[in-house]
Amino acid sequence: MKNSASRLRALRTPRPVIVERTSTGAPTAIRMNSRTRRVEQVRESWRIDDEWWREPISRLYMDVVLTDGGSITLFQDLVTRRWYAQ
Repeated sequence: MKNSASRLRALRTPRPVIVERTSTGAPTAIRMNSRTRRVEQVRESWRIDDEWWREPISRLYMDVVLTDGGSITLFQDLVTRRWYAQ
């Protein structure tokens, strides 16, 4: 029997994306893998600030609905200012 740790893999690894936003910061489009997808609605947003004693972790998450019917969770790393799809 194989070691169960060797079969583990990360799920939903964050992928870098480019996010177009309105002047108020609401996302309007997401560019990933050379494809642009339009945002129809932000369903929910939340912020996480954690582990400040080790390395600063500060993220703004958004669950968005896309115009093609899909949905995706985005987050902006507020330390580096980079955007990711979760």
